[in-house]
Amino acid sequence: MGEHSSSADTPLWAVVELDQFRTPEQTQASQWRRSLRSASTWLVGKNSAEQQVKEEHELRALPEVKLAHLVPPIDWAPAARALAQQLKGQQAPVTFFITPPHSGHVSVVSQWAEQHHFACLPPPTLSELAEGDTQWVERCANQREWAVPALERYFLRHTQGIQGVREFLERALSGRLGQGVIGCDSWAYAYLQEVVGIEGAPVFTLQAMEGEQLSQYFAKIATHEGQSPLVYSTRTGKPVLTESATQHGDEAPNKELQRLAAHCRGHIGLAWHYWRERLREPTADDEEALWLVDALAEAELSTDTGDIATLVLHALLVHGGLDDHSLGQVLPFSHHEALNARLALQRKGIVSSSEGRWQITPLSYASVRQLLESRNYLVDPL
Repeated sequence: MGEHSSSADTPLWAVVELDQFRTPEQTQASQWRRSLRSASTWLVGKNSAEQQVKEEHELRALPEVKLAHLVPPIDWAPAARALAQQLKGQQAPVTFFITPPHSGHVSVVSQWAEQHHFACLPPPTLSELAEGDTQWVERCANQREWAVPALERYFLRHTQGIQGVREFLERALSGRLGQGVIGCDSWAYAYLQEVVGIEGAPVFTLQAMEGEQLSQYFAKIATHEGQSPLVYSTRTGKPVLTESATQHGDEAPNKELQRLAAHCRGHIGLAWHYWRERLREPTADDEEALWLVDALAEAELSTDTGDIATLVLHALLVHGGLDDHSLGQVLPFSHHEALNARLALQRKGIVSSSEGRWQITPLSYASVRQLLESRNYLVDPL
């Protein structure tokens, strides 16, 4: 897997301190377009349809086998190696590695821990969290070199559910638990920073990718016999991947992928889902080229989303996903109201179930984050 950008000698997988994270160019413009689309579909619907070079009805979804070959799961090993470089010589008792939803912190920290023989601490059970049982903290005291891949699994946002993680972090940050590396969802990190206080501990994240880096990545993972696939934009008709665009005389390649980078705030995990969902092939079997449908259509939240639904979305993000029972415990209204709101969001494609927990779907995340930010909710730093 390629690890360097050809235009500027910057790593494809760069782990940086949190205050060095930079969103891609055009991120604000992407958010503005999303707001406009959400407020008035008429403004863009008619015009975008007129601009299409290739219509969607001329294309079909790729078979799952072919899609798995062209867009295999992300290999997070380069990110784990980049994290290891940052942690060399690190003396702090606790170091955090954070990413947004669907963006790899669990895999990266788990791989790093395995390579460096740090024991991964098991999370408390939901019943332990619900009852405020802190015995699980005592179990953590047996290790002097440890890792927590997913800190969002260590608390629930209510009085009992926060007791254990508060005690755990106080012990860990003081050095009484030895040395540890904590992977954490960026939303859970923002919440714990507010309610527990974790200032002073080093915090790292993956640097955002620009369009050219996404182009290199998607070309590399799909390369067959030294050739990356030809992928054209249905919006412009031009090649999307850098190498193909250069061969076709396009002096400004990656416009589509720069739009995607801006839309996803540079997070490769989210961009991967868009790429996978938006690839198409012609209905005519004699055509071999692939097409990227105008890539930023998604399950959008309406601007009049109600307060209960908004609180449900925020709770799911802060916890990295919850089951229905736990969701009812952390919200200030009845379980029946929480369930109804979750069902409505599920029907709209905003949330889906993964490993028994309801989560914001990858293609809805950008609009959910923007809605919460516009309503002055606590949002993540990424």
